[in-house]
Amino acid sequence: MDTNHLLQIEHLQIKLPAMDRAILQNIHYTINPGDFVVVLGGNGSGKSSLIKAINRTYPISSGKILFQQKPIANYSQADFAKQVITLTQDTSHSLFNDLTVLENCLLWELRHESVSLRYATLTQRQFFHDYLAAFNAQLPEKLDTTCSRLSGGEKQALILALCLRHPPTLLLLDEHTSALDPKTGHYIMGRTHAELIQHHITCVMTTHDLDDAMAYGNRLLALKEGKIVYQADGEQKQQLKRSDLLTFCY
Repeated sequence: MDTNHLLQIEHLQIKLPAMDRAILQNIHYTINPGDFVVVLGGNGSGKSSLIKAINRTYPISSGKILFQQKPIANYSQADFAKQVITLTQDTSHSLFNDLTVLENCLLWELRHESVSLRYATLTQRQFFHDYLAAFNAQLPEKLDTTCSRLSGGEKQALILALCLRHPPTLLLLDEHTSALDPKTGHYIMGRTHAELIQHHITCVMTTHDLDDAMAYGNRLLALKEGKIVYQADGEQKQQLKRSDLLTFCY
């Protein structure tokens, strides 16, 4: 077994009840530490299903997924949640909208250390005031604002900041900018990339945005009808053109 791989997906099949065919079929792929894998494919291609298989939302029908040489099912929920974090376009999966920005920050800290949710110390307030500024200029002044009153861009920036507060080993991004306007989405994508580099985080990102697929990542994986139909790594990926992506990946 190659101990250099961070994630090994071996002959993976996912078949859900009441579905005629498997939504993922014979997926065989390995990811190394530091990889940034961009996953392309049309609607129903299996992109989100792959993310859900890796983060244990979907049960494996056959095959296996190893994370750091150990089956993903063998991790405790707490340990796995610290090491593998998923960010989607649906902010309700990650935020408590009826709580304030600061309260959401403190709740996130509970994953890693004991903090009080009854009140925040001045030190904690100042920390998050400064920390959030790098992700969105408006967030530091909205610590006491409920998340339901934030814009879509502010919510996504907050979630990204929380996900990277304690950098995970593996970050799974499932079209995390697709619900944002182009300007905000471009900023969030740039901030995401900068953080991945700074913290040396391995990442798997699904996207429909061909420009992002060309601009980011060192590897590309295309799915169609639950199967891998194209792969490009390193220099081969860097030389891809938009027309190539349309030809090979759709």
